[in-house]
Amino acid sequence: MPVHWVNYDLNKTGQDYTRLIEYLKSHQSWAKPLKSSFFVKTSLTAGQLRDGVQKHIDTNDDVVVVTVTGAFWATYGISSEVTEWMKKNL
Repeated sequence: MPVHWVNYDLNKTGQDYTRLIEYLKSHQSWAKPLKSSFFVKTSLTAGQLRDGVQKHIDTNDDVVVVTVTGAFWATYGISSEVTEWMKKNL
């Protein structure tokens, strides 16, 4: 099952991230390595996940979804919990 890296900027001041975060966490497995990004393990394609994200953000927000192969990666300052998730899922 693929893992996608979802990166987002919600550009409206005072934006409520609740609905977006609930949607991202609703998939099979996930990790939150940075403030505005998630790894999401799901059977959806990158495009399908992007379309789902769009339902939970405003039209002036930005999102990038990238399928992660896990062939090469390194971290710095990332929690051990997220790093362990990456080891298991990427």
